[in-house]
Amino acid sequence: MEVTMSMGRGKLLSRSKQFIFSTAIEDSASKLSRINFQYGLAKMHLVQSYLGMDPTATFIAAPDCTITRNIERWRNGIGYGGKITWGDNTDPIVFVDTMPNACGMLVGSLNEIPDPIELIQKVHELNDSSGEIEIEGVPIHWNFGSGNHFVNVFEVHPNPAVSESSDLPEYTFITHSSPSELKTDDNPKGMGLYHHMSDTVKHFSETLETPFGDIHYLVDNNARRYYEFFKWADTIGAKRRILAAEMIFGKDFDVISDTTHQGMKSLNEVVLGAYTFAKSSQEQLYPVTLRADLPCYLMKGIPNFSDEAVSSLNFKERMERFGLKDRIKNADILPHGGGYVFPHIVAIPEIFETVEKRRYFSVDLGTGIGSLMFESPRELQFAYRGRSVVIHTVELGLGEIVARMVPRFALKI
Repeated sequence: MEVTMSMGRGKLLSRSKQFIFSTAIEDSASKLSRINFQYGLAKMHLVQSYLGMDPTATFIAAPDCTITRNIERWRNGIGYGGKITWGDNTDPIVFVDTMPNACGMLVGSLNEIPDPIELIQKVHELNDSSGEIEIEGVPIHWNFGSGNHFVNVFEVHPNPAVSESSDLPEYTFITHSSPSELKTDDNPKGMGLYHHMSDTVKHFSETLETPFGDIHYLVDNNARRYYEFFKWADTIGAKRRILAAEMIFGKDFDVISDTTHQGMKSLNEVVLGAYTFAKSSQEQLYPVTLRADLPCYLMKGIPNFSDEAVSSLNFKERMERFGLKDRIKNADILPHGGGYVFPHIVAIPEIFETVEKRRYFSVDLGTGIGSLMFESPRELQFAYRGRSVVIHTVELGLGEIVARMVPRFALKI
């Protein structure tokens, strides 16, 4: 089906909504994310149709689907907590507005609980060494004091019903970070991950003006070059996590899990705040972090979605109508955390748009007094979801709990 701007805003948004397949916890945060994604997907569909491709860009929302606090990504019409797919890994196009950044978590073993004061000192020493250490020619600037990046220590409680739990240690740690050095062009490859921060990506990007704002994308060799750059950035991110763990905890640890939850899985696929796993490596473990006062869960994936899940989630009719059966049946996603939630927001009755094509959300508050209007949810008061995300994941047959990791302490520097 050809998708054109002459269809009108309402029809474009109504159509893009059909390409959102959600397993999310139903609350105001996941609803905000899905609404925002209607705009992002509508823009992607217009580009795909303009280039003669099948306009079927899809968002599969993981159980922890929520908003993104990255203002640029949010304005692009992108939410968080799921997988965006726009082809079968052969279409020579990359939507750089998704802003993959190779953020991930490393889970390592510990022989004993370390002294938190000593760890704090080591993290400070690590941050103070920024720029002094290089990985493949990239000066590393440690960022354990920014955003959600953290260092946590846990006591492990294995699930005896799962065979993979038998080899787990008594204690573990998690480090959470991204190679933020690679957002710009200042690296040996001369390209950056973020379109708005990379002159190279800006130069080679195509731009399509849509009723919902501009969208930026790379095609042909430029798309392939960006994907190759991301894969390199992902390896830097992994080496960076290992190096940080060695400098904080020493080298006497085993890697239990080292996974990216924000990046490109193929030329035509991006995960943002979620995991995807290969059916051939189901023994891989994935950390699902919730809050500092709740356990982290080590999970393994179960190939999804089953016929029962497809039916219960009401995916079947749309999946077949748009020819997305393989894409949905092989989604193989897991949440990476609990996700932000806004307990004070009870409804989202209206969206306003300015002449500059900027969206403002008007939401009803739990007090019943007045409404709140905002462009980006970044500055909103938020909380984190709890165990409901893990329970929901298990109930849907997406994954299985291998162990609970009970926090002994968490460091936010």
